[in-house]
Amino acid sequence: MPNFKKLSKIYEKDALVALEQFVRIASVYDSHSKKEGQPYGAKVKEALDYLAKLGTDFGFKVDTVDGYCTEISVGDEGPLVGVYGHSDVVPATGSWTNPPFSATLKDGRLWGRGAADDKGPLIAAFYALKLLKDNGLIKGYRVKLVSGGDEERGSSCLTYYFEEHKGEEPAFGFTPDADYPLIYAEKGIRNYTATRTLDLSPIIAMTGGVVTNAVCDSLLVTLKEDKKFEQYLKDNKIPCDFSPMEGLSVIRFKGVAAHGSTPEKGKSAILSAFKAVGEYYHLDALTLLASSLADPSGKSFDGFNHSNELGDTTYNYGIVNYDSNKKTLSLTIDFRYGENAEPDLLIANLEKASKLACTKLTEAKPLLFDKKSLLVSTLMKVYKQETFKLFDKPLAIGGGTYAKEAKNTVAFGAAFKEHPGNMHSPDEYIYVDDFAKDIAIYAHAIYALGHVSK
Repeated sequence: MPNFKKLSKIYEKDALVALEQFVRIASVYDSHSKKEGQPYGAKVKEALDYLAKLGTDFGFKVDTVDGYCTEISVGDEGPLVGVYGHSDVVPATGSWTNPPFSATLKDGRLWGRGAADDKGPLIAAFYALKLLKDNGLIKGYRVKLVSGGDEERGSSCLTYYFEEHKGEEPAFGFTPDADYPLIYAEKGIRNYTATRTLDLSPIIAMTGGVVTNAVCDSLLVTLKEDKKFEQYLKDNKIPCDFSPMEGLSVIRFKGVAAHGSTPEKGKSAILSAFKAVGEYYHLDALTLLASSLADPSGKSFDGFNHSNELGDTTYNYGIVNYDSNKKTLSLTIDFRYGENAEPDLLIANLEKASKLACTKLTEAKPLLFDKKSLLVSTLMKVYKQETFKLFDKPLAIGGGTYAKEAKNTVAFGAAFKEHPGNMHSPDEYIYVDDFAKDIAIYAHAIYALGHVSK
């Protein structure tokens, strides 16, 4: 068995430089710069092209998949091992200690949006593949590393890759986009738009949030000038700030961002605004929403379900808009549930309690792997051999990964439980030492899967 720790040492510095350059690309979805060949906007395309150039420079076969993904291939014969990461990132909202796309090296960490989700793990997997290629360790099997450009908005990139591009399904695969030691189960995920027609006078406009799968940390409410309401907010210590404008009160309600799979770890600016505005102006519809949607597990509207494998249901309200001209309030919902839930019934209960009408946009069903399967047992063996953490066990998560999009694939790393990385939150980071460990772990994982799949 090759010594992957020893072999990976010579790649660590180059990999870190590559990661710094990668993180500096603000690869957030941008509808304004969409066009043929760059379906997710200019910066996402730039990030995908950056990875493609790395692959070309190091002698890999590269396919840019019409701008949806970058596919990097190596190997001439045998079963396929797939590695699936993503180059897109969520917007960099909130207050950052260092600029989010500066790729700042400090305190043993690389700070920046995407450092942990998913650029750091993706670059580690890329250099793991380079290690195997350079050392002649890809024999009798093939590897395709695929980076998508739309994971954060629902993974249309991999849908295109497999369905339109006819990408080959792997014998075994993993995605380096979650937690160690390994994810054997993932909740089902549904995204909804919820709407209601109503008059919220004196509100003129209400807008907040940037993505469905993150807790809204900033919501702007514009209404006719009302100094008494502003004082009410100050007296009640409701987190907000004010932007003076002639004849108007422009108020930004502040929350705390968190990943949409763990809304209980954040504080919703949406619910804070609904409660304050609703109570002060006696807007029963907003007060009702604030109370009925208050519990992120759904207990406040009879939407709760518990799974022994996957835990509690979660509901995250990511983006809100109110237009006083159209008198329409809209809200996006990221709903996550276990394998024994009845999602249609739970959403019906939400509609009844909140008086919102919900339209389903996307769905990914729950994922469950047998912990004794060859894929899970092989990767767990690799993890324990490389880390010496012999008692760690496979995990179930609320997050959704590419494992739902690719067959025979599980999420494998790259976040160590003691270093979560602040994914989807300000001050995202990856420890440099963890990043170095990932190269060895992923090289070993690809090698091991290549050999058990023969």
